[in-house]
Amino acid sequence: MENKINGYEYVDLGLPSGTLWASYDIGATKVDEFGDFFMWGEVVPRDPNKTWEEKDYKYFSDSGFVKYNEHDKKSVLDSEDDAAISLWGNDWKIPSVTDWKELKMYCDLELRDDSIVLIGPNGNELHFPKYVSCYYEGEDVEFGCDWWSSDIDTSDEYYSIFLANFYKLKEWDDTDIDFEIGADERAYLGVVRPVSKIRANLDFVLPEEDEDEETYEEPSSSSIDNDKVEYGTSKEDVSDSSSTSRKNTYIKDGYEKEKTSTLSYILFAIAILMLMFAIFNL
Repeated sequence: MENKINGYEYVDLGLPSGTLWASYDIGATKVDEFGDFFMWGEVVPRDPNKTWEEKDYKYFSDSGFVKYNEHDKKSVLDSEDDAAISLWGNDWKIPSVTDWKELKMYCDLELRDDSIVLIGPNGNELHFPKYVSCYYEGEDVEFGCDWWSSDIDTSDEYYSIFLANFYKLKEWDDTDIDFEIGADERAYLGVVRPVSKIRANLDFVLPEEDEDEETYEEPSSSSIDNDKVEYGTSKEDVSDSSSTSRKNTYIKDGYEKEKTSTLSYILFAIAILMLMFAIFNL
């Protein structure tokens, strides 16, 4: 069976959330091909060979950012500003920072020539093309490349955007690579790797980083080789605006809907019954 959603290929890594990852970036047509570059919140790609400034950003004016700011308090990308939804359809979206964290937590990382490879719990592989961003040019950096998330770091006064960063220093061994969750300004040019939530597990909650010592095992006959390369950094390097676990959300038409707990319904019903009892005894 062909693994496609709306005509675009995906990889099922066997992640506990059920998230499916696109096989390639927006603007690419096959694995390991370079995709388009976007400013965060824009749905039209930018030419990476040109010089872009903050004033060129869609939601910037002389008074500052006119959307996703301290006034509207938005912390997640609206569907209308999601390049994945706009260009690939409602079954796709830009990954949340939680999606990237899950990828880092449950997958093994390898560097193979010009390909960054993440191996899922079920043994399937997700490939990212290695490119050298102008933002990482320097004597010590061999390459560095970033992919957008849909989330804003609201703890930052500049409302920076969370992103996934893969990089390698020249002094490292040939196969060494690191994967971090960072943040940068929205006028920065980044790449988009869509995800699909059509099989999302609404009960999944991403464990806190200090709980990830236990290995997640996909409930199937597939297994991962023990000689896979592990990450070179500790989970303490992963940053977030909150220290608590973040619930996996189901995305439908670009809007987040979290599963309401059974306890909430019970408490609501009790409150209604108490109100009715009070009214009838007046």
